[in-house]
Amino acid sequence: MAVYRNDQVDFSFGAEIGAGGYLAPVKATADASSEVAQVTDTVSLPGARTIGVDATTNAVVGEYVQIGTTGTDGVEIRRIKSFVAGVSLTFTAPIGYYHRSGVVVQGVETTTGTAGTMTGLALDTNTSDHMRFTPGAWESIEVPDPTMEIEPRYFLGVGAKRNYYSAYKGQQSLSGTLSNFELLNGYPLRFPIGTVSTAGTDKGSGGGSVVDGIIYPGQYEFDVDSATNYAVDDYIAVGKTLATCEVRKITAVSSNNIWVDYPFLFEHAADETTDEVIAPYTHTITEAVELPGISWQINNKDSSETATNDWIRRYYGGKIGQATLTAEEGGTLRMSWESAPFLNMDHNQYDHSGITAPINKFDATSLAVTVERPSTEPYYFSQGSITMFGVEFARVANFTININNNLEPRYFISNDANRTPSAIFEGRREYSMTATVVLPDSLTSLASTKTLFKELLAEGDYAAGFTGFDIDLVFTRGTDDTLTITVPSDGTSAAGGNEQGAFIRSANTSVSTENPASTEVDILFRDLSIVVKDSEPVYP
Repeated sequence: MAVYRNDQVDFSFGAEIGAGGYLAPVKATADASSEVAQVTDTVSLPGARTIGVDATTNAVVGEYVQIGTTGTDGVEIRRIKSFVAGVSLTFTAPIGYYHRSGVVVQGVETTTGTAGTMTGLALDTNTSDHMRFTPGAWESIEVPDPTMEIEPRYFLGVGAKRNYYSAYKGQQSLSGTLSNFELLNGYPLRFPIGTVSTAGTDKGSGGGSVVDGIIYPGQYEFDVDSATNYAVDDYIAVGKTLATCEVRKITAVSSNNIWVDYPFLFEHAADETTDEVIAPYTHTITEAVELPGISWQINNKDSSETATNDWIRRYYGGKIGQATLTAEEGGTLRMSWESAPFLNMDHNQYDHSGITAPINKFDATSLAVTVERPSTEPYYFSQGSITMFGVEFARVANFTININNNLEPRYFISNDANRTPSAIFEGRREYSMTATVVLPDSLTSLASTKTLFKELLAEGDYAAGFTGFDIDLVFTRGTDDTLTITVPSDGTSAAGGNEQGAFIRSANTSVSTENPASTEVDILFRDLSIVVKDSEPVYP
C-alpha cells in the first residue's frame, strides 16, 4: 500500500509582488453559463483582494472566476468570497498579477459541485511555473500549517466538576522554518533583506530597444518599440542602466509584444532601455523597509508516485523574519530561514465525511509544480575570505551572520472567518555576527599591527571619530562566480548617523585545552549589502 514518504516531498517557493498574491498562472475551461464581465478599474494591482467589474450576474460565493484571457493577458484564478452586485468581486486570496482595465473575468467549469476538480486546469500559455524555485539543498522543513487556538472556558454553576464547560475557536497562526540548507545560488538571500536587481552582459549582436508604455509590477507581457533580434529563449534586460534592472527569459514574441517567464517585480517607465544579455549576471541585493512577500508550496507524493494522490499545500503572504548565514571549517555556506510567518494557506484536499465539501482552506487551483533544481556547486568554506578593518583573516574557523526583522503578525477586525493574520509588519532590523578566529602568529608588543584584541579596546573610535570598521566577506567559486557581503552597505564606515560600520562587542580569548589559541568574536553592525555574480539570469 502506498504511503507518504518525506523523501518524496517537493518544496518550492516564489516571490509575491503584493502581500498574499501568490503567483499561479493557471487557466481552466470557461463555464459557458457564467456571466462574462469586464474589469472596470483603471488597474488591478497585485495584493488586491477586490476588483471592480461592470456586472456580477450569476456570481456565486464559493465559485471560481478566471481573471484574464489565455494568450492575451496575465491569467489567474481566484475563488469568490463575496461580491457587491454589479460593482465588485472580493476573493478569498489576493490577486498576484497586474491586470489592466477591460480584462475579461469569467466563470470556470468544475466537475464536482461548485468547488471540486477544475476542468482543463493547466499552466497559462507562454508562462512557466512561477513557484518553481528551490532555495538550495535542504533536508527538513517545519511546515507552516495552522496552529489553532482552541480556548477552554470555565463557567460557574454549570455542574462541570472543575472541568471546562465549553471550548471556543481562537486565532490561527502560521509560521514555518527551513533550516540549514546549502546555498547553491543567491535566490534565498534577498527575502530577509529587501529587493534584488539584476544586470547581464550585453550580447552585442542581440536585440535592443525601449519599453513602449509602462510595465507594472506583476506584469509578464509588454511592448517594445522594436522586437528585432529578440527570440524565444533569449534573455532580455529591462531598465539596463537602472538600480531596478531585471532580466527575464523570453517565452514568446509577437510583432513588438514580448512575453517573459517570470513577472516583473519593479515598475518600469516608458522608454526604459531594454537589451539582450548573456552570462555572467550580477545580482545586487539591497535593503528595503518592507520585506518582499514569499509563497511556499509543498507537494507530498506517495510512494507509488500516483499524481492523483498528491497532497499539495500552498502557504502565501509570508515574510522571512529571522535568518542566518553560517559556515565552518571543512563545510559549506549554509542558510536558515529561522522564522517565516504567513497570512494563510490553501490545499487540494477537497472532501470530508463529516463536513459539507469543500473543507476549510481548500482551493481547486492547486497544481503540482515542476521544481527547478540548480546544478551549481555549493559555496565551500575554503573558497571564502573575511576582511575586517582592512585585515584579511586567514584562520577563521567558523562564522554566523544573524538577521532579525522582528516581524509582528497583526489581527485586525474583519469578516474573515479564518481568523488568520490580517497583515505582517516589520519591526526594527537587527544584524550581528559571531566568529571563531584562531590567533595569528605572535608579534612584539610594540607592533602597530591591527588585531581583534586591539579593535575590541578601540571600540571603533578612531581619529575620524566613532565610525566602526568595514567587513568584506567573499566566496569565490570560479571566474565570474562570487558572493560578496559588504558591511556597511556602501563599503565605507564613517562617523555620524546612518554611516557607521561594525563594532566588536566581545572578543574573549579564553584559556582552554585547544591550541593554538582562538578568540570568540561578537560583532554588531547596522546594515549590509550583497552582490552575487553567477550564471543564473532570473532571480525570484
